[in-house]
Formats: sequence, C-alpha cells, structure tokens
Amino acid sequence: MEIIMLVDILRRANINVVLASVDESTNVVGSQRMKIVADKCILGASDSKYDLIIIP
Repeated sequence: MEIIMLVDILRRANINVVLASVDESTNVVGSQRMKIVADKCILGASDSKYDLIIIP
C-alpha cells in the first residue's frame, strides 16, 4: 500500500501524521488484505486543523 511508505517517511522526518479512515471504523483492510488501524475516523478528524491532507 502506498500509504505505508508515505507514513513511514513522514514519521522518520518527525512529522506528526494522523491516519483517518473514511468509514466509521478505524480498522481498514487494503486491496491486498493488508490491515491498518487508523488513528481516527474522518468525521472525528474534521474538528482539527491540518497543514496538509494527502489522499493516496
């Protein structure tokens, strides 16, 4: 998954990264069955300000 590499690089650069799920659950399964646990749901993330939003 593209997101894994991107998050890894950003976190190694000490950039705060928040993964948000577009579903109500924070558990996400990718197309290749890779499981990711998001930090929050997109609705819960909308109450914060972000410098950048990336949609892979």
